[in-house]
Amino acid sequence: MASRGSFDRVADRYDETRGGEERGRAVAAHLAPHLPPGELIELGVGTGLIAVAFADRGWRVTGFDIAPAMLARAAARVPGRLVLGNVSALPVRDATVDAALAVHVLHLVDEPGAVLSEVARALRPGGRLAVVGTGQPEASDISDLIGPMARALVGDRPRTDEPAVLAPLAGPVGLTLVEDLELRTPAPPTTPTAAARLVEDRLWSSLWDVPADQWARVVEPAIGALRRLPNPDQPRPGIVVVQTLIFEKDPVRTGRV
Repeated sequence: MASRGSFDRVADRYDETRGGEERGRAVAAHLAPHLPPGELIELGVGTGLIAVAFADRGWRVTGFDIAPAMLARAAARVPGRLVLGNVSALPVRDATVDAALAVHVLHLVDEPGAVLSEVARALRPGGRLAVVGTGQPEASDISDLIGPMARALVGDRPRTDEPAVLAPLAGPVGLTLVEDLELRTPAPPTTPTAAARLVEDRLWSSLWDVPADQWARVVEPAIGALRRLPNPDQPRPGIVVVQTLIFEKDPVRTGRV
């Protein structure tokens, strides 16, 4: 998978900064009614927070990731198969998978069309893919500062997990967008001081490769503003809102697409 970096650098802090198993259970509860039972693959399985919740619900889970340290943590959690490898070339037979997940991962992929094509090949006719996009925190004094910072770093280019990008790529490989949902998941309560520290430590992938001049111009002022907020050590409750897209494999398609 051509992607924008391995999460190995944050593996030791990933669970505590992404909502832990509570978030995994919330995501599974939201997605489960929209996915057929049976064989499930997760692209970018990470530490297995979501995969284990699906396994607990009866799916037979296989997870794929390019980050060995993330998979090492998933191995202690997921009662299934874990594969180190590229999700643009899945070691899965044609038309053998009932459901697929891509949660907070397609925005990191440079060629989402190649990933969709590979998932479509692996899905059985009528199988489904759930794409969960990047989350947006509900309004708070913290998100009011971090949101503009994040938008300034990304610029005007469309995200590769947006419907406007994915839908035109999905049709030619036999996937149809059948549902567009909103998912609300819990996030750990955080304080302005903790949020500033997370930004300084580059805990989010959008911060990993920020050039020094852009960091000084965009990120450092946001860190300073976070530290100047009232009651900087008082936790703010966390809810993250994300767009969820459900694609279905064309029932008349079989084999390689």
